[in-house]
Amino acid sequence: MEKDHDDRLSVYEIGYLITASVGEEGVSAQADAVRKIVNDAGASTISEEAPHRVRLAYTIRRKTVAGSYEKHDDAYFGWIKFELGSDKVEAVKKSIEILPSVLRMLLTTTVRENTFLGKRAPAMIMPRAPLTAAVDKKDVPPASVEEMDKSIDEMVKEA
Repeated sequence: MEKDHDDRLSVYEIGYLITASVGEEGVSAQADAVRKIVNDAGASTISEEAPHRVRLAYTIRRKTVAGSYEKHDDAYFGWIKFELGSDKVEAVKKSIEILPSVLRMLLTTTVRENTFLGKRAPAMIMPRAPLTAAVDKKDVPPASVEEMDKSIDEMVKEA
C-alpha cells in the first residue's frame, strides 16, 4: 500500500512579529507559545532565533475586538525553522495566526542548510581619475598593423 504524498516531511520556516505591547518580560512567553504550537504538531526544530525588537518599515494597523484600531510602529521579530509533515503545516499556520500577540507571520518552505550569509560588506567606492589627466589624441600617432600584431603576440605568449 502506497502512502499519500501529502504526509511527507518538508522543511519550513515561520517568521513572526509579536506586538511590542507585551513588553520585554512577556516576549519570551509569547515565543514559547509559538514554539509549543510547532512542537505539539510533531515538528522537529532545526534552528530558531529568539525575538528581538525591530522598527517596522510601515505602521501596521490591527482591528481590536472593540472595533477600534491599534497602530504598531515596532514589534519583536523571531523565527523558527522546523521539519514537519506537509499535511500538518496548515494547522500550525492557522494556530499561530490566531494568537492575539502575533501581528503578522509568514510561513515559507526552505532547505535544511543554513542560508544566512551575514551582513553585506559596504560597497567600495573607487576614486576617479581627474578629467584634466586625459591624453590629447592629437599627440599620439596611430599604431601600425605590425605594431598591433606584435603587441597581441606578446599578450598571448605562453610563459
